Amino acid sequence: MKRRLWNADSLFDLSSTGVVTRRQLREAGVSDAAIDSRCAPGGPWQRLLPGVVLLRNGHPSTLERSAAALAYGGPMSMITGCVGLDSFGYGTNGSAGEVHLLLPAQMRRASVSFVRAERTWRLPKPITKGSIRVAPLVRSLVDATRAAKSETRCVALLTEVLQRDGVSIDEIATELAEGPRRYSALTRRVLLELRDNAHSVAELEDQRLYRSSGLPPMTHNCDIYAPSGEFIAKTDGWIDSVALAREIDSVTHHLSPADYQRTQARRNRMQAHGLIVVSHSPQDIRDRPTQVLDDLRKNYQHALARPRPDVVMVPRQSAG
Repeated sequence: MKRRLWNADSLFDLSSTGVVTRRQLREAGVSDAAIDSRCAPGGPWQRLLPGVVLLRNGHPSTLERSAAALAYGGPMSMITGCVGLDSFGYGTNGSAGEVHLLLPAQMRRASVSFVRAERTWRLPKPITKGSIRVAPLVRSLVDATRAAKSETRCVALLTEVLQRDGVSIDEIATELAEGPRRYSALTRRVLLELRDNAHSVAELEDQRLYRSSGLPPMTHNCDIYAPSGEFIAKTDGWIDSVALAREIDSVTHHLSPADYQRTQARRNRMQAHGLIVVSHSPQDIRDRPTQVLDDLRKNYQHALARPRPDVVMVPRQSAG
């Protein structure tokens, strides 16, 4: 019987997070028969992709799937989309295990198993995150939105990165303009709405709901000042003719006692200057739209019935 010339433990030195190519195994002296035997059901290894082996059994992690995708794609490939976003620290909440892989346009690799292979002439310079090559943040973001199944999902992806100043609206617009138009219609439409200064899913939903109210146009995201120039508050929405402020109350804005105290002080300051403030939570807007519209209409009539306070509204500049 021919003696084995390799040591299973030493093979991990060849691997990236336990992932190795069949070619590497052969070069290390592992025969095709040994590879097939160890990757058989119940064996200690598993075949993740064509020509790619994980040196353990069990469910592969996102990191292991990413390493396998890169081994499958070759040294010029890189990861983009939701897994790319995740490597930058953005909680994408559900890439469904898919790894979106960018490849040079001239390379022939098919989508297989959990890998969605995309050939492109616009291959960016990759960024290394640990042992993984990923596309730059703006490319990963736009590619993730192209794969979004709903407008809500697309908005959530964009607003998380924008709110944390990861990229600007202009950077996203440039990436969209330079990239393919295929599958980008939803992203383009949402970005136009975000240019109107709606920085959250709740604000977008509220703006759409308000347009059905029959009330005068509302200015979104503006600053309110006293005639003396004293700053009063920033508002999510504003009906200038009656000095009515619109507020979206999110629990994330009140995570600490200090946050809550700042909100209360701000509300008190607005009311002291005679502003009427109408506030709802994102859950109200989503689940009780009829009640929200009723509150807005009643408060508008209340504001209309009293003299307008002497305050000045200044629209804020668009992000990016």
